[in-house]
Amino acid sequence: MGLREDKKDRTRTQLLEAGLDLIHKRGFEETTVADIAAAVSVSPRTLLRYFPTKEDVIVSWVQDGMMIIREELRRRLKSEPPVAALLAAARAMLVDFDEKSRFFLSIETAIRSNKSISARKEQMIAELIDEVAQVLTSSGRRAPMPGIVAYTVAGTVFGLIRATISSWIEGGGAKSLPDIFDQAAKVVQFDRNVTK
Repeated sequence: MGLREDKKDRTRTQLLEAGLDLIHKRGFEETTVADIAAAVSVSPRTLLRYFPTKEDVIVSWVQDGMMIIREELRRRLKSEPPVAALLAAARAMLVDFDEKSRFFLSIETAIRSNKSISARKEQMIAELIDEVAQVLTSSGRRAPMPGIVAYTVAGTVFGLIRATISSWIEGGGAKSLPDIFDQAAKVVQFDRNVTK
């Protein structure tokens, strides 16, 4: 990465962290684009180059989490069975969220209170389920996973993620996200032929 890209990445990270911190302290509706920009000593115009709307600050968090799943899944599929790889990828995302739980609780609260952001998140998840199912059907195994099975596996794992996050929020963020996920995942039994 060149110096220019490194600086852009640093600025984006600073803006994201400042935005999440302000949203955590003040709430989503009370935080303005100008507030976020001022916290990083940039103009609102500069912030809008990275995040075209205030909602995009929240959505970028969701995108970052989804990137973890994508990267972990592809990496793990090289040496692990598809179901194990997807469960581990989901858990890796939740570990990352758990490390930033202070922000994550504010973000999920903001998402739940804003129909527009909530709808965007649901659309992003639906698209990621489709993408994950496609990856599972072509994961390089001797016998490819049939599409219906891949969609069922992907939908089930994302259902576990959703249940984990809901339970975590209801508990006020007191428990570990990975621990809740592990507990939820024990309830699901995948067919042995699918897990190979």
